[in-house]
Amino acid sequence: MAKIDPIARAAAMSARGLILQAPYPGADKPWPAICTTCQQPTMSSYTSVITRGQGPCSTCGQRKSSAAAARKRAVPAEVAEARIREANVKPLEKFPGTQGTWRCLCLTCLREIDVWYSSVVYAGNGACDYCSGSAQIPDADARTELLALGIEALVPYPGSNEKWRSRCAACKKIIDPTLCNARKTKFPCRFCAQRATHPDVAVEIMKEAGLKPLTVFPGSVKAVWRAEHIGCGRQVDAVLDKVIQRRRASCMHCVRYGFRQALPAFLYLLVHITLGAAKIGISNDGSGRIRDHERNGWSQVLAVPLSGYQAVRAEQHVLKHWLALDLPQGVSRLDMPQGGWTETVALRDRSLPELRKDSNAAVISAMTDCPGPPEDSSISEETRRLLHRHARLGLRPLPGRAAQAQPVRAKPAPPARTTEPSPTD
Repeated sequence: MAKIDPIARAAAMSARGLILQAPYPGADKPWPAICTTCQQPTMSSYTSVITRGQGPCSTCGQRKSSAAAARKRAVPAEVAEARIREANVKPLEKFPGTQGTWRCLCLTCLREIDVWYSSVVYAGNGACDYCSGSAQIPDADARTELLALGIEALVPYPGSNEKWRSRCAACKKIIDPTLCNARKTKFPCRFCAQRATHPDVAVEIMKEAGLKPLTVFPGSVKAVWRAEHIGCGRQVDAVLDKVIQRRRASCMHCVRYGFRQALPAFLYLLVHITLGAAKIGISNDGSGRIRDHERNGWSQVLAVPLSGYQAVRAEQHVLKHWLALDLPQGVSRLDMPQGGWTETVALRDRSLPELRKDSNAAVISAMTDCPGPPEDSSISEETRRLLHRHARLGLRPLPGRAAQAQPVRAKPAPPARTTEPSPTD
């Protein structure tokens, strides 16, 4: 058996690019050394390096393997460009490889983006973070983009996948779309997507609801449309938007619930600071309608006592005036579970002094058309007195619950004082 020469074996290991750090430990035992290529420590044995011919350094071996795999996975530039264009982006620079970002232009939002080729082509992910909603954009840019889609933002930008309180520029209604959905849909406004604007369609909707139009379609679903209620044969001022929502005719002559024109009533004005909106409305005395609104965060600004007929005319006067000014509704249906959202306006569109002026003008018009309440025994003398007194005072708004004033009860007269003879008499 040949004698083992440690010096010869050390020279053989050094020739493979190792700087030995210890004497020869044995053929199959790890031999501490430093790789001259990567300067990393190794523990390879003499048998694995010399006898079997393996690499002396595991670190260098992994690097060579990774480089070979990368060369095998290399994608030609023309192939990469064709595949990345399928994601609706346009390359702005040469293909850097699969391990780096690629500067491209998104053809959907027209923004410059950095694309990972392997993420888009191999993993199937979207190329643009802005279109997917994962990238945050400035508030000004989001508002500009939303306005270009026909929607006006009312609150700061919450994020591309969050509901954004806005107003449709076409129908002026309050909506809550997300920016991502608004980019994708043809009609970002859910009302415009289902709204009937063709005159023939509008007439069919009115007839199905039991109304016979007496004039041509006014051109807007929010405009007053004179019609005849087929059920009772009387004329009413219908609004197509409300007819579509209620799916029935709204006839004030046939109604058996809610507001009663034959009873004393009042015109009221409410505001909601959080929602930034105001509401006009009418109610009969003692109906509790104001309390329903107050439980939902509304505050009373004024209340004017009127007869039922005068209250109806006053409310219609205000609503027609807002319609003539093209003022949109201030809140949506979800904001007012108690009802009445169609008689609202945003405070940013109409200030509180202007709303008071609108209410006073409506009351003057109503009392001019109907100088006094109809003779009805159900109207108390106290209500009549308040009506006439309010007219004499120049229609100044009454604070608090003046509209729900109860008849003043006469105080009992004090007992007659009897004169008793004094002890000195």
